[in-house]
Amino acid sequence: MQPRIYVGHTPDTTDERILLRERALMLANAVRRSPTEGICAIAFNMTVGTESPLTGIDLIVMRTTAVIVGALRTFAGPIDAPPGGVWRDRASGQPILEADGSHPLHRIRVQRDAVQLSLNTAAARLGLDSADPRPFRRVIGAIVGVPAIPADSRISLDVDDHRDHLKVCSFEELPGVAALAHSGLVMSTEIIHTILADLFGCRLWYDDGRLLFELAPPRFQLRITAPGRAPVTAPLYEGETVVGRRQSAQGIERRITLSNDELVSSDHLHIVCHADPASVMIRDTSKNGVWVTPPDGPIEHIRHAERTIPVGTRLRLGMTDIILEHV
Repeated sequence: MQPRIYVGHTPDTTDERILLRERALMLANAVRRSPTEGICAIAFNMTVGTESPLTGIDLIVMRTTAVIVGALRTFAGPIDAPPGGVWRDRASGQPILEADGSHPLHRIRVQRDAVQLSLNTAAARLGLDSADPRPFRRVIGAIVGVPAIPADSRISLDVDDHRDHLKVCSFEELPGVAALAHSGLVMSTEIIHTILADLFGCRLWYDDGRLLFELAPPRFQLRITAPGRAPVTAPLYEGETVVGRRQSAQGIERRITLSNDELVSSDHLHIVCHADPASVMIRDTSKNGVWVTPPDGPIEHIRHAERTIPVGTRLRLGMTDIILEHV
């Protein structure tokens, strides 16, 4: 499948934005590995109402024949979830409840019902030709374990939950669930875009294998002078950026490639940016180390070590000079 990712509300903190980006790219990779053809659209951080829990819907997954409303949850260890009973963490025996004290399935059911109502109400103006006044008959509500449901968990939903199209799955299982689901009608990719962009107010964030925009502007940049080349600048976005000679990024990493310098390692330096408070940390992972010169301090050679550096610090990787600057 071809992933297309949207975002509704942009998180307020650096850590939340970094986590959202990581999850979006992880899910995009999982969708791309699916052998099923067609578009799979995913929208994160949705709002379909003015009060909780309708202001905090984690994601909606849509294919031409499927709609899934998902609640992303991380579990510390194996869980026991008997049919119709209280979910518990096996190690501690503590009940697993939502922040408002509700059962996880109750919360996702409320969120799913709100999305389903919005879709059915908008069906006519979306141009969906159906004699059924409620064409979106089977919208799935899913508790989604991130990154996975812990191994050895015992989860069993009762018959009513199955009939109500509630599911529990792991993050990377979502594309498979979407491939097999059928909401009751067939939508075009244009209608899916209209639903996510116009009905739910999301922005297309990831398409054709790339992010279309960043969730927050960069506060820092690198001025890079490579051997025999004019200086260039590269923005440093929130989270971790890998600097080195290797051309292609791996997994979900950000990457700045340094060419024309054989003394630079494939993955020479990791740079981590935070916005609240603003700070930059470097971690050397190279063979040759990094020469670090603060604006008001002596030069230092570090190998396999970390340093927090101020703006104006000069870094030397091989024969390449790098200066940290404000944007």
